[in-house]
Amino acid sequence: MKKTDFNQLIKSPKTHLNQVNKTTIKLWLKKFPYCEIIYQIDLLKSKKNNDIDFYEKLQITSLYSKNRKNLFLLINPDISKNKTPNSKKNTHSFTDWLRNSKGNTPKKTPEFITETNIKNSIKDNDNLTTETLAKIYTEQGHYERAIQAYKILCLKYPKKSGFFANQIDFLKQKIT
Repeated sequence: MKKTDFNQLIKSPKTHLNQVNKTTIKLWLKKFPYCEIIYQIDLLKSKKNNDIDFYEKLQITSLYSKNRKNLFLLINPDISKNKTPNSKKNTHSFTDWLRNSKGNTPKKTPEFITETNIKNSIKDNDNLTTETLAKIYTEQGHYERAIQAYKILCLKYPKKSGFFANQIDFLKQKIT
């Protein structure tokens, strides 16, 4: 096939699809393995011939396709023609519109959002408890928090529970 024929096929694959055979397409796929259009031509050819490998080729073509919606419309051109915009609009009365208006809902003020973020940041998160955090609590003198952290660590790491139990006993002695 000549360059000009190839370019025409690439520009309008549906019209020049009959000019190409399977072996030519296979050669192109070997030569240009990442060319999306060649995969689409192969897919259209297999659909037109009702080929048994159509679904396998569809999977491969979808992998190389950058826009699967366009691929769907390429395979099913009838669907794009049948789509018509809805001429029927939603009609509501003015009072319904007022009731359902978004303006009636109370807006969250930035102060409220900041306040809730502060409250959430103060809460202890057991998932974030580590041995280092327990040591920091101990160094800062927050012995109750350190004991709580070591209890959580006992549950998280049962192999080290003996060590954590010793740390809890040590901290309890410091409190009393």
